[in-house]
Amino acid sequence: MPDRPCLVEHRRRCSPAAIVLLHGFGGDPVATWGGFPALLGSESLLETWDVYSVGYSTSLSFDIAGMWSADPELITLGGLLHAVADTPPLDEYQALAFMAHSMGGLMLQKAILSDRRLKQRLSHVLLFGTPSAGLEKASPFNFWKRQVRDMARDSTFITALRGQWTAEIGPAPPFALATIAGDRDEFVPRVSSLDPFPEPHRRVVYGNHLEIVKPKDSSHLGFKVAVKSLSGVGEPGPFDSARLAVESREFQRAIDTLWPHRTELDDQGLVTLALALESAGRQADAIAMLEETHGIGTDPIGVLAGRLKRRWLAERRRADAERALSLYRQALDRAEAKNDPAQAFYHAINCAFMELAYGSDAIAARELARRALRHCEASQSSGVWRYATEGEAHLYLGDATAAAQAYDRAASFSPRPWQAASIYQQAVRAADLAGEDEIAPAITALFGRLRAV
Repeated sequence: MPDRPCLVEHRRRCSPAAIVLLHGFGGDPVATWGGFPALLGSESLLETWDVYSVGYSTSLSFDIAGMWSADPELITLGGLLHAVADTPPLDEYQALAFMAHSMGGLMLQKAILSDRRLKQRLSHVLLFGTPSAGLEKASPFNFWKRQVRDMARDSTFITALRGQWTAEIGPAPPFALATIAGDRDEFVPRVSSLDPFPEPHRRVVYGNHLEIVKPKDSSHLGFKVAVKSLSGVGEPGPFDSARLAVESREFQRAIDTLWPHRTELDDQGLVTLALALESAGRQADAIAMLEETHGIGTDPIGVLAGRLKRRWLAERRRADAERALSLYRQALDRAEAKNDPAQAFYHAINCAFMELAYGSDAIAARELARRALRHCEASQSSGVWRYATEGEAHLYLGDATAAAQAYDRAASFSPRPWQAASIYQQAVRAADLAGEDEIAPAITALFGRLRAV
């Protein structure tokens, strides 16, 4: 490609978040990715993201350092990425998701470690075929090409990069990370692309080193892995994934602030930190922190119960379900004793869900749903959680029309992305448990309008 670096705009709609693609050694900001940018632009789950490609100097020709011209070293390219991300238009985005191919992933990792502000804005890092542990076959060409020298397995660059990454990022990165290898990639073996990172971050897709970033259509496995990671959800739903990405950065800032003082937090601090930890994939840390905290009020108790409920839904551990139901009942009793209807309706509706989902007790669920409705009315509050609770209660009581009206009122409050996702997922589960499957499309439509907010 030309010596002059460039930024290619594939889609720019003043979104709060952008996807940025980085090519690899000898690559090009357009040709390397083939149809990937167009497919990202046509994917409904990613319709609120802007999309760019970054180009930089790299070629197959020999370097003539100190005499004429030479492609920059990887440490220099890391600095280049700082400048690109910190100037218009990329500096306008609250969250950035990077997809990097091959050597571009090394450039990105160096930039992350060198630029605190960039790290704070990162929501996702997807590394396709990146030689993170270096390349043994690169070594014979070290003399002629500095970028090849830097990619060598035992190079100073690779050794320093891995040591710094371990020390500063560690096994729980503050952004969504996926390292992706091709099952037929003979250029970058999995020992280099996957092994430097913990197992939960590793993926293998079909294709060789080039095919993994050249999808022909949306059935391409590498493309599907990217969409699932970037969308932040496991299944289709009315989620604005760009806003979710921005919110993920807000949660990470809360973790950075609150985690060092977690034993000293008040109830609101505990709730904020627990929700932030779960959003960052640290569910176990959230549960452990709340379990170890003594003398907490009904709100943190409910948050602990909610984390256990979610783990039970994912892993079906009996002990989690029983503990969650016990905590919800305890918090409900406390809230009613304190005459706190706003807390009481939250715990009552969660008791109703657990009685039906875990205990298969429809009678108990309906009684708790009526109890939740009484507390909603007594609270005299007007907000998203009240009407979401009323919607769920009406589902358990068999009144789909009233449920739809309540969810419509909840959606009218323009809930934050994590609130909308939580309400939607719970509503779909509740509709399924109550046998009200026909309301699920209506719920999706109601919350789908939040994309435009």
